[in-house]
Parts: sequence; C-alpha cells; structure tokens
Amino acid sequence: MATLIPKLSIDEDSIQFFENYIRFDVIVGTGEHTSRETLDISIFSDDMPEFDHRKFEFNYEKPRKAMVFTGWKKGTIELNLLHAYREDSKYYLDIEIVYIGQAFGENGERLPAEELMSDPILQKVEAALLREYPEKDLALLLLEFKSQLLEEIDSEDEDLIQLQEITKNPPLGLNNQILNATEAALINYFKPEYNERFNNDFPKVEDHGLHYRSATVQVHPDIIGLKLFSKEKTYLSNERIVPSLSHSNS
Repeated sequence: MATLIPKLSIDEDSIQFFENYIRFDVIVGTGEHTSRETLDISIFSDDMPEFDHRKFEFNYEKPRKAMVFTGWKKGTIELNLLHAYREDSKYYLDIEIVYIGQAFGENGERLPAEELMSDPILQKVEAALLREYPEKDLALLLLEFKSQLLEEIDSEDEDLIQLQEITKNPPLGLNNQILNATEAALINYFKPEYNERFNNDFPKVEDHGLHYRSATVQVHPDIIGLKLFSKEKTYLSNERIVPSLSHSNS
C-alpha cells in the first residue's frame, strides 16, 4: 500500500539523555494541524547489554527523520523516527491509503522495498502525491496475508482428495489468484484514489475448476498501531472486509 502519513520531525531542543533512555518531542503534522508527543526511547532491547545512554553522541539524517548514534564499541546505531513513533506512541498513526498493489514477482517471490519504489506506477503515484500533498509524507505499508481456503464439498471421493491437496498447498497459479482476490477485496473496500481496477468489479478464479463464492480479508491495525483509512472508507479493526460479489460463482 502506498500511503500518506503526517510529517514527523524531532524537536532538537527537546532532546535529553538519561542513563537508560533518551527523551525527545516528536512534532506530528504541519501548519494548523501540528501536535507533539514526548517519547522515551531505549536504544537497546532486553537481550542487548546495558549501555549508559548519556555516553551517546548523535547526528541527524536530514530532514530529522532519523538519529544516528555513535559511542557504542560495536558500531553506529540508527533510530528511525517513523518506527520509533509507531512502536512507542500512545496514539495510532493516521495512514491514508492512496494506492494498493502486489509486492510479488512473476514467480511468487517477495520483492524488497527498494525494488518496489522503482515500479513505474509507484513512481507516478509518488510524483503526484508530493505535488498535491506537500504537507504529508509518502510511506509504503507492506502487509503479508495468510490465506485460508474453506471448501464447499460437492465432489466424489477421488475429486475430494485432489481438492484437499490443492487447497492445502495451492500451486503458484492458484496462489496468484488468491493474491488477486485479496488485492481486489482491499481495493473494492477502500477505493483508493490512484486505483482504477477493482473499484467496482471483482476478478474470477478460473483455474483448477474452482470458483469462490465469497472472499474475506481482515487486517489487524491494533498490532501495528495504525489507523487505516481512505477518502472513501475508515477501517475499524473489528470489521471484516467482505466485498459484494456480483456473480454467485465468483
């Protein structure tokens, strides 16, 4: 998902170093819609050795989206502001979905974020968004879905065995169709402004003699601390994304 998020920046005058953590204010948004929140961040996790945070020195990665700390004998440490805010803020981060696409290659391999950003469609979306929404930042939200097929049985025993094998371990062709259905359900629900396909229609599963009667997609923004919405729709975490299918056998 290509998304718009509020601009985040660090108030450099607010930074304080304590033995076990670093405290600073995050400025959220720009102009009239600006707010701020104080975060206490420990650089080291529980499984890492203790380190006196007052011994750190740091520089900003412009424009204050990350802090690079030096002073630890094993090397530099980068604190990404977006990740820190998402994990430690007491508020959900507003995520406006503007485009949904698949992050898979032709053979089903997952594509890294660097390769995704070179996608011509995303580059076109990025250029348009930076021009139309200069007060926002563009962020990629990468979600991996676990699929579950529920079979409706009206087959002979021999066919049933084959059906169970297909649904247990879908071949690449069928798995791609499952991905297409997931993508279509999300687009049909949110109707992002930069998606044209699937806003009002839905793909069919035609391979392997299978037809699907319904598709349900559920996202868990509570886990990742996000508020998902588009100009058309705000998603509630207890709501299931169930598209209205125009054909009973699709």
